[in-house]
Amino acid sequence: ALLQQGCIPLDETEFYLEVTKCSDQTNRTIRTVDPLTAEWITRGSLVNLYQGNLRSLERGTKITRIFVTESDDLANQDIQSILQGQFKDGIDIRIAHRKDLPASSDIGGFEGNSFFNFSIHDDHIVTDVISQSSKYFGMKTREPSLVGQYLHLFDLIEHVAHTVVLENDMIMPAIKTTSPLCQ
Repeated sequence: ALLQQGCIPLDETEFYLEVTKCSDQTNRTIRTVDPLTAEWITRGSLVNLYQGNLRSLERGTKITRIFVTESDDLANQDIQSILQGQFKDGIDIRIAHRKDLPASSDIGGFEGNSFFNFSIHDDHIVTDVISQSSKYFGMKTREPSLVGQYLHLFDLIEHVAHTVVLENDMIMPAIKTTSPLCQ
């Protein structure tokens, strides 16, 4: 079914290798939505993927990473280490709380994918983790209609995500307490 949709199915090792290769070949933008887990500093494939991100940053690529999290995750020391490292490296970090994300029923065209673990490279290549029920771990596509759907999904998620600030040695959502409309 994936091949018929213009997608290349990948096992886990192939998936992370492909995402790292895409990162190494990206010239303008990487837009990514990822779960916020300690695996960013403990899992070899994610550490290698992040090294590819750093090489992209050195070439001038703009990276926007929206981490999907539960609100209580931000106090964890490992999570703070990940957020602060990526923030200081120059990645545009955003935080989206899982409860604020669009329901799958609100998103047309996405059937069974994880929704919240994908990357878009230079607006023409998408890599996505497939739901765990599949025999494949992830997929890669250049199919323009699918890439367009992922760009739209990224925009929806970005709309509910918070920019972050480094405050008192902690990365926190930059939430304004007063609205200019209320003044």
